[in-house]
Amino acid sequence: MIDSAAFVTTPDGRRLRTFASGPLDAGAVVVLEAGLGASGLYWGLVHRVLAERVRVVAYERAGYGESTPDPAPRTLERLADDLDAVVNAQEPSRLVLVGHSWGGPIVRRLAARRLAAGAPMDGVVLVDQSDEHAALYFRPSTRRLFAFSAAVLEPAARLGLLRVQLRSLVDGMGPIAAAQALDASTNPAAARAAAAEQRLVGSELAGLRSRPPRLGDLPMRVISGMKETPADRTRGPLIAAHLETVAAHPGAVHVRAEQSGHVVTASEPELVARQVLELALQAGDRGVDSRASGDDSSI
Repeated sequence: MIDSAAFVTTPDGRRLRTFASGPLDAGAVVVLEAGLGASGLYWGLVHRVLAERVRVVAYERAGYGESTPDPAPRTLERLADDLDAVVNAQEPSRLVLVGHSWGGPIVRRLAARRLAAGAPMDGVVLVDQSDEHAALYFRPSTRRLFAFSAAVLEPAARLGLLRVQLRSLVDGMGPIAAAQALDASTNPAAARAAAAEQRLVGSELAGLRSRPPRLGDLPMRVISGMKETPADRTRGPLIAAHLETVAAHPGAVHVRAEQSGHVVTASEPELVARQVLELALQAGDRGVDSRASGDDSSI
């Protein structure tokens, strides 16, 4: 699946491991942002489909896999800084960002920043994202759950329990790829990185509520897992929040993943890839149209 693994160096000298595949001359670059607690390797099934048509890059956030830990607080701004370093290393002329779960707020933060700076930004795909419109994130019980989760992540990793908990992320992947993704996501260092992010989720989502990213009419797909399970009864509130996000953005379209709960990346990778490719290939068409009309602003 992966043509090359390489390291991107952040402005403060940390190294982030990236995984790239697909044609170098495909036009738009797609960059995948993982959910909380996971190496970018778990995007494998989506990555493989996308690489047939576009250049696609996943990566490991600070502390996961072979990426250098970050001593600074893992705020959304800090997370977006690291994603920006990965993006800039690709030197994209056109760009689609894709975020799953907690990755959704991260890519929205960076997309707004790039739009404000006039940098290439052609679309975002949010895969069952953590959405600030969902009141469930601000309940006292949820805050206590987040604090408890952050406290037990590293002990759970040392006992092997975290590996069991994250097994659904790699459903459908080959045994070697699945083992690599779990190894990078469930070791004690990765657990510490996840805990650092987990401690700030509530406050960062509250910040998004009061200061939403300005995305204008940027093309956006918001994918919701529609399948509720006994272990996940957040579907209704989260889907409602996704619909509210769509209503707030002129360029947004809601997409129902009927066979999926939260981990749409594993249960319906082709659906995710299809939504991404539609935006990436439309970005290419827009570039051709602008050049044909004499507008070289996209070059």
